[in-house]
Amino acid sequence: MTRRSIAAAAAAALALAGGAFALVGEHGAARPVPAPVAFRAHGLTVALPPHWHAARASLTPHLVDPREVLAVATFALRYRRTACAHVAGSALEDLGPAGAFVTLQERGLDPGSTWPDFPERPARFGPQLGGPSEAAACVPGARFSDHWFGFSAGARHFHADVAFGPRAGAATRAQAWGILDSLRVDPGVRPDWRASG
Repeated sequence: MTRRSIAAAAAAALALAGGAFALVGEHGAARPVPAPVAFRAHGLTVALPPHWHAARASLTPHLVDPREVLAVATFALRYRRTACAHVAGSALEDLGPAGAFVTLQERGLDPGSTWPDFPERPARFGPQLGGPSEAAACVPGARFSDHWFGFSAGARHFHADVAFGPRAGAATRAQAWGILDSLRVDPGVRPDWRASG
């Protein structure tokens, strides 16, 4: 590994950890690296690295349960109707070859359920989790690989989908998983809708 690639990897790691610092470039000049920005919605907080974007409106507005509670990407997100209402198809169609997209959908309240498909949140999120979703059938023209899996955080239950363009680099992939690692869940916020079964 070259000195330059080691410095770049260290910069990415420190940025995900939330620090602002100066990175020494190849000619010895220091350049600032912006710190991640906290994004909050639905009782969730994540640290977004520079150049990541959060959806300000649902990308699955017709989905009743689960409901989208977080959608972030390396590109600007906008809703557009596609073949399936339960998939953020417009985001997957807009995902560029080197891009990444992360979304969380939360299940509604179901006091009688033991939630067997939602294990406790992992200590670290990463590519070992989940497998391909059914999203590819909804957006056949899109080119991506994704990881679909469920997890619980306290009494809240989430489906996660983490998607990458075919040429997404290691730094982009690390940032996507790092966003989920940064996830903080407010235990005082609960779904105000019923699970669909």
